[in-house]
Amino acid sequence: MDLILLIAVSFGASWLTFFCGFGLGTMLTPVFYLLFKDMTLAIAATAIVHFLNNVFKFLLMKRSVNWSVAIPFGVAAIPAAFIGAFLATQIDNQIIYGYELFGRNMQVDLLNFVFGLILVAFALVELVPAWSIAFSKKSLWLGGLISGFFGGLSGHQGALRTAFLIKYNLKKEVFIATGIMVALVIDVVRTSVYATSFDYAAISENWWLILLSLLGALVGAITGKLFLKKIKLEMLNVVVAIAMLVFGVTLAGGILN
Repeated sequence: MDLILLIAVSFGASWLTFFCGFGLGTMLTPVFYLLFKDMTLAIAATAIVHFLNNVFKFLLMKRSVNWSVAIPFGVAAIPAAFIGAFLATQIDNQIIYGYELFGRNMQVDLLNFVFGLILVAFALVELVPAWSIAFSKKSLWLGGLISGFFGGLSGHQGALRTAFLIKYNLKKEVFIATGIMVALVIDVVRTSVYATSFDYAAISENWWLILLSLLGALVGAITGKLFLKKIKLEMLNVVVAIAMLVFGVTLAGGILN
């Protein structure tokens, strides 16, 4: 049953992530923790799947990348991701409050709370026309710095990257491909830093579980591309905004911790 759950979550999260640009790492880490009973190993396994899945998605979509957007965004994200990843290995995330929900004790940590509120704000700006913001080309550097830093610090780089890129009114193929390119750059940086704390022996012992998850994620990515032509840009924008809103609320509320 656990293996079925691993494959199903890998497939479903990868399929959804193909369109919205975020969610795979957040949904996959708890499943790996359920299997390994070790959070460090779960994070390491998730990072491997996340990175290789982004490599595969880049190969699928590389012809649609808008390099004039991806380059400044990615260049700004590199040092920010390194700083965030380094801090993640040095600081203890503080629990700021807890509560009970349906008999389960929920704990909200500071990073997820702040990150969740930022996502809710971006989602509302996208969903409420009167609050719409038009970003200039200079904002690409700001977007790269913010998404890169949070990507390194907590692993939640996708949602903030998407929140910036969606404001540039890119064609859906270009929007998805450019996001994948930037995600890959940030993944390379943060995975390199995280690697210093990886337990390679434990990872090698569980290589087949990581492989199963990766295969599920790759099939999800392929299926996502097949559905891409059937999804209209307006629908994609709404789906992404709603996903950011739900993701932000659940993070700030401690539900995804």
